[in-house]
Amino acid sequence: MALTEIEYGSLASSEVMNNNFEYLDEKISDVSENLTSTVATINSNLATINSSMASMSDELNQAIEDLDSDLTEAAEESFSINGLYVTTYTNGTSWYREYFSNKEKTTRVWIEQGGQAWQNSYVTYIKPMSNTNYTIQVQDINNSYIEGAKPQNFSTAGFTSSFRYGCNVRWYVAGV
Repeated sequence: MALTEIEYGSLASSEVMNNNFEYLDEKISDVSENLTSTVATINSNLATINSSMASMSDELNQAIEDLDSDLTEAAEESFSINGLYVTTYTNGTSWYREYFSNKEKTTRVWIEQGGQAWQNSYVTYIKPMSNTNYTIQVQDINNSYIEGAKPQNFSTAGFTSSFRYGCNVRWYVAGV
């Protein structure tokens, strides 16, 4: 069936008009079927893509977990510096770095730690020292050496920051 052209201004028979409407109705049905089929194909493709993305996401998450595990293992081994195993910690201006002779980190052989102190305050170490045979260094916040600065009352737990000049200082201790 084909669309019958009706000349502008002329009268068409009801048969021609009905045939034209039937033809247009068939074309609309064909377009609708094609559209429905195309939408179904697109939906199927989207479902396949979503499934593939979910699978890739699972694989990526597993790869990240494996990488994290490998990095953790490598980090544990890489923290060995000249046969020493290192633990580090930082919180604001306070920090420490402990060196151990074994991987289990039960035998400490050296510790460094530092932070910031105010004049006439008691500094408590993050990690207690094993003995009082350690080095203390202080420096004012402007990075100048404080002449005559002598920490007092030092113990394995900390020291008193009594300085000849009133200032805020950075402190550093090293030992066992």
